[in-house]
Amino acid sequence: MKIVSKSIIGLELDSKEIRAVEVSGSKQKPVVINWGTIELPEGIVKGGRVSDKQLFPVYLTKLFNENGFKSKDVILGVNNQDVIVRFANLPKVSKDKIKNMIRFQAKDYIPVPIEEIELDYIVLDEKNTENGEQLNLMLVGARRNMLKDFIEVFTNARLTVREIDSTMLALGRSVLIESDGGNFALVCFNNDMGNILIFSNGILAVARSVTLPHSNDSIRQKMEKTAELLLTEISTSIEYHKMQKNEDVDKIFVMGNCEEQEIVADILKETTGLTVETPDPYISLNHKAHKASFKTFHAPDYLASISLAIRGLGEK
Repeated sequence: MKIVSKSIIGLELDSKEIRAVEVSGSKQKPVVINWGTIELPEGIVKGGRVSDKQLFPVYLTKLFNENGFKSKDVILGVNNQDVIVRFANLPKVSKDKIKNMIRFQAKDYIPVPIEEIELDYIVLDEKNTENGEQLNLMLVGARRNMLKDFIEVFTNARLTVREIDSTMLALGRSVLIESDGGNFALVCFNNDMGNILIFSNGILAVARSVTLPHSNDSIRQKMEKTAELLLTEISTSIEYHKMQKNEDVDKIFVMGNCEEQEIVADILKETTGLTVETPDPYISLNHKAHKASFKTFHAPDYLASISLAIRGLGEK
């Protein structure tokens, strides 16, 4: 579905806060016109899912009112265990037959009854094999109950969810802006979830998610524990990728809260011996952003929200 709007809002959340950016212009020339965050009391969102459907719209409305958002159209990013990403190689068929083929084959890849999820797919590439032409597909499934809950609370806040996307995949799109191809990993995390993506020559090949434990430790202690957990997932993912593709990973990108991502990046640099970077793919938007209050926009605080919003802009 083509999404076109004068301005649109990219919004993502975790158990601690909601983050949103309003963008106008086009995919090629986006301009940030509003942005903001709001902290959430404990219990409103748990594990990336809405837990309190009465209070969530209250804080959502407060976020929009306090930051002067004009648009009511939202591209929502979700990141929880109800979002399932899998990869499949299936025989190439005509476009009018792909959906039926995927629907039929998905049960072999998605560990959830197909009738309980909304299923989408992306054709990553095509290749000729000894068994004929094959499609390399990414399958994305999301539980309908989770999606329904999000749509309900946004509707109650008088907002329209134009599209629901995976926050993890939105960050994956943003890192491609700075990468120079090759084989690399993206490690991203928020207050609830950690995600590991591995790209092979710029094409997504592995996607894993892990739930992060909550703690009242200092930022440093919390990030040390987070890095340790992510390191285990990174090692497993890299070994799996090498087994599948016979390729090494040359570099790791880290995305998270600015202060926290620097700590995690330093730890991963020490423990993996690989080149580790914290990308800033939307740095140019810092200078283009403007707000009546003259607040300074810092793009790394809103990477996922920016990527989500840009998806909703038209071409120009």
